[in-house]
Amino acid sequence: MKRNIVAGFSRFYMEKISDEGIESFSEILSLKTFKTGEVLIKRANDFTKFYVIKSGIVASFSKNLEEDKEYIRTIHVENYAFTNLFYLEKLSDNNENFSYDYFKCLTDCTLLEGNFKDFLDLTQKNHEISMLYNCINQRLLLQMLIRLDRLSLLDATKRYQVFKQRIPNIENLIPQYQIANYLNITPVQLSRIRKKLYSE
Repeated sequence: MKRNIVAGFSRFYMEKISDEGIESFSEILSLKTFKTGEVLIKRANDFTKFYVIKSGIVASFSKNLEEDKEYIRTIHVENYAFTNLFYLEKLSDNNENFSYDYFKCLTDCTLLEGNFKDFLDLTQKNHEISMLYNCINQRLLLQMLIRLDRLSLLDATKRYQVFKQRIPNIENLIPQYQIANYLNITPVQLSRIRKKLYSE
């Protein structure tokens, strides 16, 4: 049963992982379900958990404290792993807080939940899990770089098209205002883009 829970995730990040590695990793995970709108990790008070998405969509949000407005930084789908990387800021000398960051379910989700410290401890004992951890970090960094490139280099129409290629049925899964927020445009702009594309 445990192998079934994590096998797909393990293969997603590594070509080969032993039964022992899968068993060790599965022992620190539990399967949980969350409803649309539930907040999973808050920068202010949660530095302990990590998640792997089995089904559903989770987004990372940044809320501007001055404007009281939230922005969607990234959208995560099946087989994606995430945790609160702002624990690094807690360890640094930079204590300026201009934003409030958190993860929230955009749809009903089934997630694997684990203790982040247990994961780090496991990387010290098991080389395969250490490689898995490194692969996850590489994918996190790559996703952030790709996100920055798309915001900088692509116009709104192209960003929408790329997003649709990634999640073709996204309009049936989350509200239009969340899609627009992620694309860094207004809902009105998104509506115009969709109307133009569908009329071509």
